[in-house]
Order: sequence, then C-alpha cells, then structure tokens
Amino acid sequence: MNGRRLTALGMAALLAGMTVFAAGCEKGSGSEAERAELKESSNELVKSSGETEAADAEGQDDITLRFMWWGSDARHEATLAVIEQYEQLHPNVKIEAEYGGYDGYFEKLTTQVSGGTAADIVQFDASMTRDLMAMGEVFADLNDYSAQLDTSDFDQNFLKSFSYYDGRMVGLPTGVNAGIWLTDTSVLEAAGIKLEDIRTWDDFISAGETIHSKNEEQYLFNIDITTLGKEGVYALMAQITGKELIDQDTNKLNFAEEDLKKVFTVINDFYDKNVAEPAADSAPYDTQVNTNPKWISHDLGCTYTATSNVTGNYYDFQDSAAAMDIPQFADAKESGILFRPAQLIGVAANCRYPEEAARFLDYFFNSDEAAAVLKDCRSIPATANGRKICEDNGYLDPVLAEAVEKAQESATANQNLSVPAEIIEILQDATEKIAYKQGSIDDITEEAMGLMEEALERIG
Repeated sequence: MNGRRLTALGMAALLAGMTVFAAGCEKGSGSEAERAELKESSNELVKSSGETEAADAEGQDDITLRFMWWGSDARHEATLAVIEQYEQLHPNVKIEAEYGGYDGYFEKLTTQVSGGTAADIVQFDASMTRDLMAMGEVFADLNDYSAQLDTSDFDQNFLKSFSYYDGRMVGLPTGVNAGIWLTDTSVLEAAGIKLEDIRTWDDFISAGETIHSKNEEQYLFNIDITTLGKEGVYALMAQITGKELIDQDTNKLNFAEEDLKKVFTVINDFYDKNVAEPAADSAPYDTQVNTNPKWISHDLGCTYTATSNVTGNYYDFQDSAAAMDIPQFADAKESGILFRPAQLIGVAANCRYPEEAARFLDYFFNSDEAAAVLKDCRSIPATANGRKICEDNGYLDPVLAEAVEKAQESATANQNLSVPAEIIEILQDATEKIAYKQGSIDDITEEAMGLMEEALERIG
C-alpha cells in the first residue's frame, strides 16, 4: 500500500471501541452573560489547579506562539478561554490567536506555508494533509515530543488512520466528526411527511417537491454549493462505487462517466424540482447555511453539515430536531456517511519553540480544565477523558450524539482524504454550473471528467 495514503483502516476497531452517550445540552448563544460566565469559570479552574505550576514558570525565557484555527463564535470563545488558562499557568508564554471563518482558510494557510509565515500551531482539515505535505515538511512529527505531549488517551487506531503521513504524526484529532442531516421535523410534518419515510433519494426529492408545493416559501434542503460539490459528491459516489474517488496506487479516477452523470442528475433534481432553494438565493450563505434567513425562520427542512460545525446558535428548534438517515440509492454499496476527525491540530516544522507548542497541545487535549471549557465546540472530543467530562456534565448535544452513533454503525470506509484540491475545485465548479443551469448534464459531466483526468495526469 502506498505509504503516503491516509486511510480509514482502523475504523472498525474505533467503532467497536468507542461509545458516545446522548446527553442533554443547553446550546449556547454566545451572549455577553455567557462569555462572562465562561471566563469566570475558566479562571476558577486555573486558579484551583495551577498556582504552583505558574510559580514554577517564573524566571523562564519569554516565548510567543501563534495558534491559527477556524470556527464559529462559540469555538473562538472557548479556545480563547483555554489559551488564557494556559497563559496563566505559564506566565512566560504568550499565545497569539489567529482565527476566523472557514471560507478562504486553506488558501490563506497555503500562502503562509509557501512564504514561511505559517503559525506555530495550526488547525487543519484531514483532507488538507496531502496538499499541505506536498509543499514540503510542513508539520513536525509529534512523536518527537512525547516527553511533552501524551497521546495515550486517544484511540490509537483512530490516530493510525488519520494522524499519520509518511510515518510521521502530523496532527492530533480535535474531535470525532460525523456527517449530520440536521432536520427540523416540524417543516416536514406541516407538509404531511414523516421523517422515517425518507429512505431513498427518490423519497428525498419527492418530499422536497411536496414541501414547496404546499408552501412556496419553503424548501426541504438547505445546502451550499461548496459543500454539495465536495462532501455531497463524495457521499453519492461512495454509494455508487463503494470506493474513494481516486485510486491512490494508480492515481486514476475510481468511477466512470455514467457514475458522475448519476451524481450530477441527483444534484440537478435538487434545484430543478425545488428541493433546494434557488442557487442565487442561497449563494450569500455559502459555507454558512445556518445564517440563511429561511433557516432561521424555519422555512428550510434540513441541512447537511459536519457535527463539528453545529455549535453555538446553529439551530434553535431543539424540540423538533433530529438526525435524518442519509438517503440511499437502491443499490448503494456504502452508506456515504462521513466519519473522521473534526479537524487536526499540528505543530509547524519551523516552529521556534516546538517543545512549548507540544506542552500547550498536551494541556489543550488532556487537561480536565480545558475539556470543561472546550466541551463539544469541535464535535465529540477525541480523547476518552474529554468524552467522559462532556458526558458526565451533559455538555453533548443529543442530536449530534445521535448523528455520531449513526455514523459509528455504518460509516463509509472511504473518506476521500487524499483528493487533490484541483479535483475538488473541478467538482465544485461543475456543481455550480448545474445549480445555475449553465449547460446540459451530459456536457457538464463530460467536461468535468476530461478536466479531472487531465489534472490527475499532470499531478502524477
């Protein structure tokens, strides 16, 4: 097997060994009162556990580290609180936070990497690993810092499947991430549709037509083209072929033109049959579908996203929320369900203070104090202790826990973590053309196939 390949070979062992309990959770709104409460509780936790450690740090050289991540306001606030905890325990360490939304994050990161200006500690998606490491020795091998960073509380099979590249541990998983079809059942029920009756893609499309026919302001599917052209295509193609998009040994496409046409036909039906809101109307909320006014007004029935994205005030219909089973083709070979790390966090290979960066990650992942503040802001925690703290204190959103449980039961083995960015861009461009009716399905499919084959031949 190609040593550069990121795989999910440890999936079965992870699914057998992990148990996630659905516990009640009061979703935070990010209000001033909540931020003040978070800061106060964070300070108390640090004060009670780290006064001696802080004293021991006196007299040490001053160290500055940069930490870059993306996320929601809830994730930002929790992460900033943990940084403050660590700085209180280590007065000689200053951690500069660089954070924002996901849009443009990968482009910003690659620009920084190529220019030698990347942050010392970097959050990145597992799907970015191949492209980033192709640029050189971007991330340090965390195995070299085992004296500062304990990784024993992670599921080791999960680490083997997702944290390594060419035998190097390039990052640690922030959480266990699953695809979630987050559904407002009240929208379905108002149109006389039962959630359990949606089993196939034909069922899904029929339900969308019914909802819009009964209320022209409403649509079933709240989706953005960026997600649909990547994760949506992955899921649909996995169901058709039971394989990853690209064969990592031959660097060839693992699907035929007729397979891609079948995927694009379903996507076309979303827009052509009013299952999804018109692309021009939803475009302003690309990658931020929870900010769509129709989502907020309960005029959209469901959305597809990753559990790690559902934080803060992502939805406000707790009483009618459910995790829908992903619709299937009648002859599906795999479920198409995402199950992988929420994100990875690594240390830059050129970090000036790698030992201190590793110590911070040890605190971030292993301390009770950090776990109590981070909660599920990066999905279900990836460490056993982090999960236990969330379960014991009721921090886990039961709908997210339900989605993770569904993924545990039948996750897709092929997670498409090694798809080059150029291939993703081609698929997303084709999806956009379909959504805006800029050509026939046959022509768009033929063009996309040709562009991908040319790209793979050029990439080698």
